[in-house]
Amino acid sequence: MYVPENHIYIIAGEVAVITAALRRSSTGQSNQTEEHEALNRSFSNLKDALGRSTDISDIEPSVYFGPFLEAIRSDDTSGIVTGQALASVNKFLSYGLLDHRLESSASSAESIADAVTHARFMGIDPASDEVVLMKILLVLRSLLLSHVGALLSNESVCEMMQSCIRICFEPRLSELLRKSAEQALMDMVQLLFSRLPQFSEVAKGGCSKKLKMRASGMDNSRSARKRRSPVPKHRKFLESLILKYSNKLLPSLSQFGNVASQQHLPGSEEQQSTGEAAGPGKGPSPGIMTEP
Repeated sequence: MYVPENHIYIIAGEVAVITAALRRSSTGQSNQTEEHEALNRSFSNLKDALGRSTDISDIEPSVYFGPFLEAIRSDDTSGIVTGQALASVNKFLSYGLLDHRLESSASSAESIADAVTHARFMGIDPASDEVVLMKILLVLRSLLLSHVGALLSNESVCEMMQSCIRICFEPRLSELLRKSAEQALMDMVQLLFSRLPQFSEVAKGGCSKKLKMRASGMDNSRSARKRRSPVPKHRKFLESLILKYSNKLLPSLSQFGNVASQQHLPGSEEQQSTGEAAGPGKGPSPGIMTEP
């Protein structure tokens, strides 16, 4: 994919698109909510910051990712706005706007994973809501398969895979969406196994959450900003992940219809639906990627 030399133009373009979507979603409403106004202020501040900068390296990733992640987390936004915010984040990841060698990249990657797996929005109709779920899958896949995916914690990787599984085994969703979730999950698992040579056992005398990595030789400095090397998951995590999901999924494959009730998937409770999301006047759809 061609990457423009000045990434600021990419971000500015996405800010213009999502602010237009926010204006359209508020048309006809007598008064905007405080959360809606806060989102508009966040994007306005980002636009000002972009106007004062000449290069993306002058801005921390949390500054230009922040407003989009707020829109994804907000339960006061429509599916159209949430979907646009997800598309913007996916574009940023595809263009490599989040440099995995920056010191702040790990926290930014964690913030993206947390926001996307806890996405909330006002449902319109099942078909439109599935488009948002599809974009969630795209962002999760792009994040883990990118260079910054190696900076994610074990817990975040596990949560991302759980989100794919919940969509994959929700019978009320379309087969196309469920198969897309299955493919995204397969890509994630294949990536983890492809990185197996980089994994190492937990260091002696260390906590099980502290990871150790073999020297990778990645020490190319492009700027004066601090860089960091990826910290991959260790073998014990991969073993526990395989054991956890094999025990959970294999017994369920023969009784597909019961999976939603067994795993508390989205839509398994009244008004907690991805396929039957709340319409106007029914309130926001709850955290569709989270368990009740």
